[in-house]
Amino acid sequence: MDAAIVEREKDLLPFGWGRFGKSLEKLPELLGPEEELLAACVGLNPTFEHRSITLAGGLRELTKSTNVVLAATDRRLLLIATGAGGAPREHSELAYEGMKVEKAGKRELKLTWPEGSMLIKGMAKPMLPSFEGALQGRLAG
Repeated sequence: MDAAIVEREKDLLPFGWGRFGKSLEKLPELLGPEEELLAACVGLNPTFEHRSITLAGGLRELTKSTNVVLAATDRRLLLIATGAGGAPREHSELAYEGMKVEKAGKRELKLTWPEGSMLIKGMAKPMLPSFEGALQGRLAG
């Protein structure tokens, strides 16, 4: 994967979201030798729940994976969990087989696949259109 592609995605990050560039820079390590990155987007981790009402509890919550970087490739959908500081943590992947975009809003995206679904909210507005377009194009093909 070309470094220029990572820079293209980093340039789409909204003002103040540059910390997620750390996770985007990890993509070349995660992609296969001939795998192509189509687009990426940042959103809230669908499994993260804010429940704390105290300062100490809030700080503890920030140590969890609060956000997720999604990367649509020509072969799969990669999900990189990140903390509030944007550094990459664990990653997983989803196959495109049977996947559908159920809902696409101004800042959210709902994906379904045979084994489940996920709703990603708080997505980076400048990144979402190209990410959704790449994903829809890949799912249609």
